[in-house]
This record gives sequence, structure tokens and C-alpha cells, in this order.
Amino acid sequence: MNRLIERSIAHSQTLRVSKFQLKNEWSPDIVISRDPGSGGQIIAKKIAKKLGWQLFNKKLMLELSQELNIPESELAHIDEHSRSWFADIIQSIFNPNYVSDVRYINYLKKILLHAAKTGNMVILGRGANLVIPEDKCLRVRVTASFKTRVENTYKFENMKSKEGAADLIRHVESNRNRFIRQYFGVNPNNPWNYDLVISTEHLSNDQVAELIIEAFKTKFPKEGKKLPTNL
Repeated sequence: MNRLIERSIAHSQTLRVSKFQLKNEWSPDIVISRDPGSGGQIIAKKIAKKLGWQLFNKKLMLELSQELNIPESELAHIDEHSRSWFADIIQSIFNPNYVSDVRYINYLKKILLHAAKTGNMVILGRGANLVIPEDKCLRVRVTASFKTRVENTYKFENMKSKEGAADLIRHVESNRNRFIRQYFGVNPNNPWNYDLVISTEHLSNDQVAELIIEAFKTKFPKEGKKLPTNL
């Protein structure tokens, strides 16, 4: 019976994601990891807009919720957050809509890979640089000093105080780092996991976006020739 259920789920998944057209050749993508407050999300949007590519961030979560047939709000509790095995057991008993972290991460990997294979994607966070083969994407880490990230968060997130902005950064950073360590077994700050580590400390978001595009052209010269000439 369990095998029949698993086959049914797998078949349903295949039908639902088939709306993405896979290319004959796997076109490389740009994958961005970021420290909170560094401007990584804004930069990802700018790159996607400049290249005319799709930005795969929260849309990925919506797709995932459709695959699992559960409310997106349920996924928000897992997204880039780690959990304990004890919480998994308790929730699985009392919450019929609960998704175990193992099941979640397996679906996440499948969707990340499927999205990447469609090509022309800028993928933000969620350990994508550890899922997508390194020869199929430019792996970027965007960072800045803690002080600068606090300033950015205070200014652009309408925080009431810089102390509150600092607390928010610590909280988000801690959750993301634990998520990567728990589910991928690596240190998210290790530069060996990226092709390019770039700071927004003294560079504007537009400058960083341009540098990332140039790095993509350098790593994938064949693909670089296909990019718009008016960048």
C-alpha cells in the first residue's frame, strides 16, 4: 500500500511540474546565497531583470506547497529553518498537515534541480548552491559587515530601532545557518562553496549585480555570448 501511495505522489508531482519546459541542454543558472541585510535579494532581482530571467525565490515555495497539497503557511515554518527530531515526531502525530523536514528537503532538492534545468533562472538561497552541480551554475555569496547590514535593515525594513534591526539579523542569520548545517552538513560561510564572494560594503547593488553578470560570462563564456548586449 505504501508503495502505491508513493507512486501516486510521484506521478502527481510529475504532472504538476511538467508546465516547466526542460531544455535539451542544461543552461547554467545564477545561484545567490546572502547574509541578511546585505542586499542579496535586491541584487538577485536586479540581475533577473537585467538578463530577462526568472527569479526563483518565494515562487519556489508556492510550487512546493502545490506539490505537497498543503497550505503555503505550513511551509513557512520550515523554509530556511532547522528543526529538532522531537518536534518532527510530536507535530506529525497531532498535525495532519505537518511536513517532516526529511520529506521537505527531498522535495526541495527535486524542485530546485527541476527549476535549474529549465534554464535562465536566478535562484536565491535555500542551499541551492549545494544542490545544483557546480558546473551548472555560478555560485555567489553576497555579504557585508554586521554594522552595514544593521544599517540597511533599519533603513529599508522600517525598523523602529537599530537594536531591533540587529536582533532581527541575528535571528534570521542563525536560522539560515542552522538550516544549511543541519540539512547539508556544511558551513554556509565557507568560501569554498562559492565561485564568487562579494561584499556590498563599498559597492552599490547595481555594481554588484554587474560584477556577478561578468563573473557568469567568465565562467560560462559560451552562455555569456547569448546574454543581451545592452547590459
